[in-house]
Amino acid sequence: MNDYIIVSDGTIDLDRKTVEKLGIRVIPMIYILNGTEHFFDPSAEDFDFSGFYEQVNAGVPVSTSQNPPRIFTDFFLELLKGYKKILYICFSSGLSGNYGSAYIAAEEVMQDNPGCEIKVINSLCASVGEGYLVRAVCEKRDEGASFEEITEYAEKIKRDVCHWFVVGNLEQLKRGGRINAVEAKLGSILNIHPILTTDSEGKLMVSEKVRGMKKAIHELVDKFLKYSDESIMHRVIVAHAGAPELAEQLISLLKETGRISEFLTEEIGPVIGAHTGAPMCAVVFTGTQEE
Repeated sequence: MNDYIIVSDGTIDLDRKTVEKLGIRVIPMIYILNGTEHFFDPSAEDFDFSGFYEQVNAGVPVSTSQNPPRIFTDFFLELLKGYKKILYICFSSGLSGNYGSAYIAAEEVMQDNPGCEIKVINSLCASVGEGYLVRAVCEKRDEGASFEEITEYAEKIKRDVCHWFVVGNLEQLKRGGRINAVEAKLGSILNIHPILTTDSEGKLMVSEKVRGMKKAIHELVDKFLKYSDESIMHRVIVAHAGAPELAEQLISLLKETGRISEFLTEEIGPVIGAHTGAPMCAVVFTGTQEE
């Protein structure tokens, strides 16, 4: 049995069965729907994704809030009852202050509990990009890697995780402050959809703007072809927010590349979905990040 445990948070957007199979623990994350605060933990519930996005698209206000350090402190202390070491793969610091809160909590816990070790990894990823990294690290653990080895591995490969997504409802991006009102209005009128990713600092970045969702889905395939290694077969995660048909279209096009060894499909949870709205579609794989 390992003396360490791998931890992530409610932004990984992996389904409950996958989380259970990976044998990780998940720190719940906060979202606020119509004025009521909720904690989302994909390992603890079968979430009503359709119902959530119906409310969001109907204009029900939704937002997120940073976890206070105490949540991380209590979570770490509970885990240390059974493990000596904790590896926490955290939501990108470029998108949230949770990394800073978790780091402060880890330092305080280690100071008060000599002999324990907590590493907080800034994933530089969002959503299933973070989930993809967690899966890879868990596989390394299952190969017998030590705590030091998986920590080093996580830091090494996190920059190889490529995640691209397209958003169909610009209104939600505007509400979340990701784009301004003028961009949202013009984009809606002209049927323009941004292709987004995160940059080298883990901050949200608009790569380009594409006219029409059909073209945008093709652009996600082009990103895979451009940034993945054509000499190997790839595991790919396709995820969506309230858009199963778009996900199926994307999978069908990716299959035609002949470079996929495994497809995984996931739904985007409320913490990320609060900012993207629906429809939204994403592709994640390992490759070379855009310069």
